[in-house]
Amino acid sequence: LQDRFGLHLYSVNGKHLSSVPLDEEVTAMCLTEDFVVLGTMQCELEIRDLQSLRAAVPPVPMRVPVHSVSVTKEKSHILVGLEDGKLIVVGAGQPAEV
Repeated sequence: LQDRFGLHLYSVNGKHLSSVPLDEEVTAMCLTEDFVVLGTMQCELEIRDLQSLRAAVPPVPMRVPVHSVSVTKEKSHILVGLEDGKLIVVGAGQPAEV
């Protein structure tokens, strides 16, 4: 059975670096130097290590599907736009502090 959703990482030259299957449909994505931040249709915010694509912290439930994610310039907060029009501000930092 083929995975329905997946996240794939490629180098600038097109070399496949890693892949992970996903249980949820990704609706928003934002990259930083070290992390990929995902929002899902199933109402979760995921923060994954950019190199391994493994979860850096447990998923954060949002209760409403996520439509957009953005990391502030200082990388201190994640702005999460939800389907119902609300904007949730999530404190960010090192993964152990999130």
